[in-house]
Amino acid sequence: MNTFIFQCLPQKYDLREKLIKGQKDTWYATRYRNKMQPGDLVFFWMGGDDRFRGLYGWGELISEPYIKEDWESYGVDILYKARFAKPITKSKILKYPNLSNLLLFRAPMASNFLVDSSESKSLIKLISGLGEPTPLTQ
Repeated sequence: MNTFIFQCLPQKYDLREKLIKGQKDTWYATRYRNKMQPGDLVFFWMGGDDRFRGLYGWGELISEPYIKEDWESYGVDILYKARFAKPITKSKILKYPNLSNLLLFRAPMASNFLVDSSESKSLIKLISGLGEPTPLTQ
């Protein structure tokens, strides 16, 4: 199983409104398509202004990437499994061991980021420590 972070910007897709537990959605699959499989874990990040930049929840891939004709690009279907009560901010993530070097922070100009297994475990520990639901508690 792989882990990803999918990023959006609020002016195009606002997770504060769109991330609803139990809902299905389609996201762009611009990078790492060959690694995406149903059941993979996805964390949802909203970039932009520091006032709302952070992780808003997590879900799982429910399809393989496919050409979405009306987008003229690849998409992948997801299921939102958890929405956090409060976003987990960049500053909290940067302070946590093993997370300051996430690809999301090193090269933020993308939609999809692969997260290695040690980073994924650290993210889950951080989320759990903040009292938010994790993939291990669902």
